[in-house]
Amino acid sequence: MGALRINYNYQADFTLNNLKKTEFSLNKSLERLATGYRINRAADDAAGLYIADQLKTYAVSLEQGTRNAQDGVSIAQIGQGSLTEVYNILNDVKAKVIQASNTLDSNARAQIQQDINSLVDAISKIFSDTEFNGIQLFASTASLATSFNIHYGGRTNQNLQISIGVAVATAGSTGTAASTVQIGASSYSIDVTTSTAANTSVQTVDNLIKAVDDLNAKLGSYQIELEKIISNNETQRINTSEAESRIRNVDMAKEMSAFTKYQILMQSGTAMLAQANQVPQMVLQLLR
Repeated sequence: MGALRINYNYQADFTLNNLKKTEFSLNKSLERLATGYRINRAADDAAGLYIADQLKTYAVSLEQGTRNAQDGVSIAQIGQGSLTEVYNILNDVKAKVIQASNTLDSNARAQIQQDINSLVDAISKIFSDTEFNGIQLFASTASLATSFNIHYGGRTNQNLQISIGVAVATAGSTGTAASTVQIGASSYSIDVTTSTAANTSVQTVDNLIKAVDDLNAKLGSYQIELEKIISNNETQRINTSEAESRIRNVDMAKEMSAFTKYQILMQSGTAMLAQANQVPQMVLQLLR
C-alpha cells in the first residue's frame, strides 16, 4: 500500500484530468452529431477544411457552368427552330419557282413573284425577330454579327463561341421585283419575272435550301457539343461533391459509437472520482 497523504490526492487529480479529456471528446462528438459535419472549424482539420472548401467551390462553379451551357443549348435550339421554319417556307418558294418556270404569261409570273415576295418577307421577319434574351441571333450585316461566348466550365478559358453570322432576307416590293436572301457571304436572288430567270431560280432556291440546312447543321453541332459538355460537367460535379462530402461530413454510425463510448467513460469516470475522493479519509482510521 502506498503512503497516505491528505494535502494531495493523486488518484483524484488523475481521474479528474481524464474526466475533463473525456468531457471534451464527448462535446466534440455531440457537436459533430448535431451538425453532421466532421469538420466544423479549421481547428478540427485545417488541411481537410482547405481541401473540402476548394472542392465545394469547384462543384459550385461546375453547376453554374452547366447552367451557362444550357443557355447555349437554348440559343442553338431557338436558331434551329427558326431555320426549320425557313426551310418549310423555302419549299413553298421552290414550288412557286417551278410553277413560274412553266409556260405562263407575264401577268401570271408577276403574281407568282408577288407570292414569292410575300414568302421571303416572312423569312425576313423570322431572321430579324429570332432572339435570345433580347439579343438577335441572325445578323443583317457581317459587322453586326453576334458571337455568343458560353463559359461552360469552372476554370478560366473554358469557353465555346457560338457564331451564327449573317442571315437576312429582302423581299421585292412589286411583282416585277426579285427577292434576295443572304446566308453568310452568299446572296441568292429569286426572280421569276421571266421564263429564263425562273429556270435559273430553280437551282438558286436549291442552293439556298442547302445553305440554310448547312447553317442549321452548324447550330445542331453546337448543341451536340454543349450537351456532351453538360454531361461531363454533371459527372465531375457529382464526383467532386462526393469527394468533398467524404472529407467534410461525419460518418454518423461511427460517431454515434464514439459518442456512446464517451458517455460510458463519463459515467465511470465520475464514479471513480467519487471513489478517489474517499482515499484520504482512510487517514482517519489511523487516528482512532
